[in-house]
Amino acid sequence: MEQQVYLQRILGTDKKNPVFTVYRDSEGDELHVYYGAQLLEVVRADKEDPAFKLLVGRLYNAGVKVKNLKNAFGVDRKTMKRWGAALKSGDPEALIEALRGRGGHRKLTPEIESYVRMRFPSIYGETRYEYSKRLRDEIDRVFGKRLSPETLRPLLQELKGQADGCSEPGVEDAEASDPEAEKRETACDKGSPHDQTTALSPANRQECPVLSPAGEEMAAGDETAAGEVEAQFCHHAGILVFSRVLVQVEQCIEPGGWLLKQWVATILLGAVNIEQSKLLNLSDLASLLGRTLSSLGPQRTQLTELASVANVEQLLRLNGRRVGVEECGDFYYDPHAKHYTGMQHVLKGWCPAAGGVAKALYLDFIHTVGGHPVYVEHTDNYEDLRARFYKTAERFCLVMGIRGEYVVTLIVDRGIYSHEVFERFIASPRFHIITWQKGYRRVVWADQQITGSFVLQRPRNNSTDLRTYRFEYLDRPWPRDERMRQLRVQATNPEGRTVQVGVLTDDLERKAEEIVVHIFSRWIQENDFKYLDQHFGINEITSYASTAYKRLRDCVDERQMKSGEYKALEQERQAVRRELKKLLLEEHQHPGRNTRRQERIAELDQRQAGIETRMEQTEKECSRLDYVIEQQYVRLDTRNKKLMDVLKIIARNAFYDSLGPFKERYNNYRDDHVLFRNLTQAPGVLIERGGEVEVVLYPTPNYAPKMERIVKQFLADLTATGLLMPDGSGRRLSFRLGDKEGIPLAIVQA
Repeated sequence: MEQQVYLQRILGTDKKNPVFTVYRDSEGDELHVYYGAQLLEVVRADKEDPAFKLLVGRLYNAGVKVKNLKNAFGVDRKTMKRWGAALKSGDPEALIEALRGRGGHRKLTPEIESYVRMRFPSIYGETRYEYSKRLRDEIDRVFGKRLSPETLRPLLQELKGQADGCSEPGVEDAEASDPEAEKRETACDKGSPHDQTTALSPANRQECPVLSPAGEEMAAGDETAAGEVEAQFCHHAGILVFSRVLVQVEQCIEPGGWLLKQWVATILLGAVNIEQSKLLNLSDLASLLGRTLSSLGPQRTQLTELASVANVEQLLRLNGRRVGVEECGDFYYDPHAKHYTGMQHVLKGWCPAAGGVAKALYLDFIHTVGGHPVYVEHTDNYEDLRARFYKTAERFCLVMGIRGEYVVTLIVDRGIYSHEVFERFIASPRFHIITWQKGYRRVVWADQQITGSFVLQRPRNNSTDLRTYRFEYLDRPWPRDERMRQLRVQATNPEGRTVQVGVLTDDLERKAEEIVVHIFSRWIQENDFKYLDQHFGINEITSYASTAYKRLRDCVDERQMKSGEYKALEQERQAVRRELKKLLLEEHQHPGRNTRRQERIAELDQRQAGIETRMEQTEKECSRLDYVIEQQYVRLDTRNKKLMDVLKIIARNAFYDSLGPFKERYNNYRDDHVLFRNLTQAPGVLIERGGEVEVVLYPTPNYAPKMERIVKQFLADLTATGLLMPDGSGRRLSFRLGDKEGIPLAIVQA
C-alpha cells in the first residue's frame, strides 16, 4: 500500500503572486513548488541547500511579497535580496559566493592556518591576554589580510585547549565574539589609551604585581616572582556580589543557562534589554562569568529559542525557592497594565497610565506579602480580570508545586468584585480571598458597636522613625451573603485624617487584625511595580511579534458579550430616558402650562416603547471570539517577554536579598538602594591566588568614615558566606574596599 504524503501550504497566491504555491510535506523535510496546478519542483527544506536558496531567490525576483516569503521560509530580507541579486547578475562566481552563505568566503586559508599553528605556542607563552590580537597583526603584515577575532576564534580555542590541557572560554573568547573588538584595537594602535595597567597602593604591592604590556609579571615579592598572584582590572567586578544567584540560574537550565546568567547579570548592571547591553564591557563580564555572547542579533535568536514554557516554569520555581514561597500562604494579586502605543490592532482595556481605555498589555502579578514578585502571566483584555483570576491562581499553584492541602489566600483590589467570583471562592477548599467592598457607604462611626481596635507602626526614613496608624473595626457577616465576612474599618493616619472602608473575605476563621493589615499593605505591591519598571524594565515590550485571533481560535475559551446592535439600542434608550426624566420633573412642577412639553413627553414615551420592542427582537449576546476575529484583532506574542520578565524578577529579588544586610547596617531608607546599586555596579581589580579570587571594589562615592566602615563590614560579612566565582571554576571569592587615591595609572602602548 502506497504511503500517503500530507502537504501543508506555507505560501499561497495573492495579487503579486497569482500562480506560485509552496507546500511543506508532513515530515517537514521537503518543499513542493506548484506552478498553478502543475508540480514544478521539489527541494529540501534546508536553508543551507543550494536548491533552497535558488528557489527563494527566484521567488524574490518574481516580485512575491517579501513579508510572505519571510514567513514561509524564515529567511531575512537582506539574505533574499543577496540571493536574488546573484541570480540576476549572470556572474557564476557571484552566484557561487552567494550560495556559500556569509561564512562561505574563507579568509582563513590553509597557509594562514599553518602559520597560526606555528606561531601560537611562542606568542601564547608570552601573553595570555593579547595573543589573538598579536597573531592577527602578524597575519596582516605577512599575508596582507585583516582577519576578525571571530574568524580565528575556533582555531585559537583548539590550540589553547592543547596548550592548557583543557578548553575554558574566558576573556579572549569574549573578545573573539565581539564584532567591535577590531575597532577598539585599531583605536589602540592609533594611540588610544585603551590598554592600561593598574597597580594597587604601595601597601598592597607585595600582594598584587603590575602587569607589563605583554602580560609578564614584574617582581613584587617572593610570592609574585613565583607567579602565584595575578591581577586584572575589571569594569563590572561589583556584579560578583550576586554570584550565588548567577550560579543557580545557570544550573537551572541546560543547555543555555550560561546565556541566562549573562542576561541576569546585565539586568543587574542596568541594561534592562538586549540592546542596552552594548553599553557594557562584555569582555570584562566574560572574565567573571566564564562565557558571554556580545552580538545583539544572536542574542535575540537565542532568546526565542530559550523562551519555552518549560524553561520559564523552571525559572519561576527557582525564584519561588529563593524567596521561600512554600512557607507563604498569603499573596497579593494585581494586573499591572502596560500602555501599548504601537500600531498593531490589539484589544483595548482600562489602563491607568493612559488615563482611561486604551490599547493595553496586562501583566498579572502575584507577590508575597513581604513584597517579592513570584509569578507573572501576560495577557490582553479578551478575558477581563474576573474571568481569568481564578484560573491564574490555579496555574500559579501548579507551577510553584503548592500542594492541594495548603490553603492560599489572595489579597486583591476591588476590580475583582463579582458575585460569581465570590461564589467560586466560597465553594473552594483551597483558596481564600480578601478584597475591598465595592460601593461601600460610610456610616456614623460613633453609633457602631466596635468589635476591636489595634495600632500599627511603620518605619519611614529609618528603623527608629516610626509612624503610628490606628484601626477600629466592626466584624460581622456580610448582609448580602452571610457566607462571607464583612469588616467595617476606620483607619486614622498620624496626621489624624480618617478613612472608612469595607473589607470582604470568605475566610470566617482568620483574625480580623491580620485581614486588615494585609489589605491595607497592598501599597507594597503597587510600589514594587514602579520599582520594577524604573530599575528592571518590566514595561519593556521585548518582542513586537503578534498572532491573529483567527489562529488562536482553538487556544482561547469562547465567551459571550453583548452584541453591538443591542448596546446601541441600550444607549439610545438611556438618552431618551434622560430627556424624559427632565421633562416629567418640569411637568410635575408646572402641570398643564406647556402644551409643547406635553407633546414631547408623549413622543418620547412612544419612542421608548419602540426601542424596547426592537431590543426584544434583537439578539442580546454574541460570540466575543467571532467578533475579534471579524475585526482582525491580534494578540501580542509575549513568549520572549515572559522569559525576560522572569529573569528580571529573579534579578529584583536577588538585589533585595543582598540589600538586606546593608540596609540593616546603614539604616537610612532614603538612599540605601542608590548606594548599594552603585557598589554592585562598581569596577574593581581581581587578584587571583591559587583557588581564591580577591575582589577589590572601587565605587564612585567618596565615603564618609562612618559609611566606609559600613561598606567594609558588609563586604567582610559577604566574604564569610563562601561565595564562588560564577565562571564554573569553583574558586572562592573574598571582597574588600579599595583605595582609589593609592592607584598609580600608566598608559601603555600596545
